[in-house]
Amino acid sequence: MYLDKIHQFQTGVALEISSAALRALIADATAGNRVFELEQIRRPGDLHAYLSVTVHDGAEGLIERRRLWAGKIRADLLAGKPVSYGSFSNLFWRNLDEEDPDGDEWYRLVANERFDAELTGLLDKVRAAQRILRQSTDSLARMNWASFSRSAVPADVPAF
Repeated sequence: MYLDKIHQFQTGVALEISSAALRALIADATAGNRVFELEQIRRPGDLHAYLSVTVHDGAEGLIERRRLWAGKIRADLLAGKPVSYGSFSNLFWRNLDEEDPDGDEWYRLVANERFDAELTGLLDKVRAAQRILRQSTDSLARMNWASFSRSAVPADVPAF
């Protein structure tokens, strides 16, 4: 498993990319809540909103090295609290000539075939949950799914 485990960087940073929010969404949708939110997940990139990153070790050094970009998430990183995947990724904006061993390791971690395979596996779980909910015998759930299938999401409507 590539997600939900601790990854140790050579810079001393130990971090975990968690899919707990996605698992909670699937559980909530199965219980009849947040169904529309689950239905909106259609591609691997949609999963990023449900991933978080927790730095378990080395947060101080990481923040010192990335101080220009750590402002909004600094306190959470230092406290060992999860931050959104997108916010954590934004730590690694840099000038092309800047050395950034943390960023290099982060990009090797998330630009890896194993990471892509994990996202594909998560998307498969989402699609399985969607299928189960669509096949529900509950009349309210079936009406909701019929409504979802008729509605167009802007990202799904062709531009031309």
